[in-house]
Amino acid sequence: MIFSISDSLDRAKKIKGSSFTGLNIWERKHIEEWVRTNPEILGEDLLIVSVEFDRFSNSNDRLDLLAVDREGNLVVVELKRDSAAGYADLQAIRYAAMVSSMTIEKLVPYYMAYKKKYDDEPLTDLEAKEQIIEFVESDSFSELSTKPRIILCSEGFSQEITTTVLWLRDSEIDISCVSITPYKLNDTIIVVPKVVIPLEEARQYLIDIKRKEEERIQSDRKIRPKTMKILLENNLVKEGDELRLSNALPSWLEYNDDDPVFKATITGKKGQSNAVVWAKDGNEYAVSALAWRIFKELHPENKNPGGVNGNWHWVNSEGKSLWQVAEGFLAENA
Repeated sequence: MIFSISDSLDRAKKIKGSSFTGLNIWERKHIEEWVRTNPEILGEDLLIVSVEFDRFSNSNDRLDLLAVDREGNLVVVELKRDSAAGYADLQAIRYAAMVSSMTIEKLVPYYMAYKKKYDDEPLTDLEAKEQIIEFVESDSFSELSTKPRIILCSEGFSQEITTTVLWLRDSEIDISCVSITPYKLNDTIIVVPKVVIPLEEARQYLIDIKRKEEERIQSDRKIRPKTMKILLENNLVKEGDELRLSNALPSWLEYNDDDPVFKATITGKKGQSNAVVWAKDGNEYAVSALAWRIFKELHPENKNPGGVNGNWHWVNSEGKSLWQVAEGFLAENA
């Protein structure tokens, strides 16, 4: 409920809620665009990667919005303009199942198309991949989760849907409901979003529980820090050190010591995408992203090389790969 307060601050006037139907507001034309440009409406920070996603095999379905969250999960966003729209939960579950096998490599072309269409920003596949990786707030992130999250967004939710959502949450399916209520104030339409499932108190509790469990798992598994972090923090490499891409190269690639393509320099930075400077163009890259780019560009058919661990391919002045140097240090200090 919303109240407007008079200029003299002595009177409060209730503003009655309206409806999207009554205001002639439509799902795709209006609501979808609001959420696309302001995903915070859904109660969190999301990176929208595709709109009206329809790349499903043997299906004509269209997923309203596809996003990535800060933890590296795909997020399926299903929009409905009123609570009378049935089967929103079933649709969203079907979409989530269809994209559950999506990898970063498969997602990149759709994100590139999205950025070109809506932001007029042409990206290379490497730039698109780096933007997605940069958005995720995790040093250990390497691939999308196989369990997409679901967000249902509507003016309201029927009891059938809320009951189903609560049951799914009990079954460890990450699905949420966000209500968006429109209000008409003079000539202005105001939209008030609210996360109704899970309740904020329960949501914070679940976040705390999840964080505690992740810390326990990380402690149990003794997750290895990133290679570049190990090297820099223990002075195993330093800013200005030269690297060569020469170890365990693909069969189609032959190392050439005179070619700047195979050379890079340590920057001393610890970010996701600025570990080395490529001798060919002077730009900063992630170690693995740069190796991936070189492998792809020098492939006779420009084929995607798949997953690449650049720390294994880049070597120091002694001919040891970055991975070998880091592993040797960890073994000596175990």
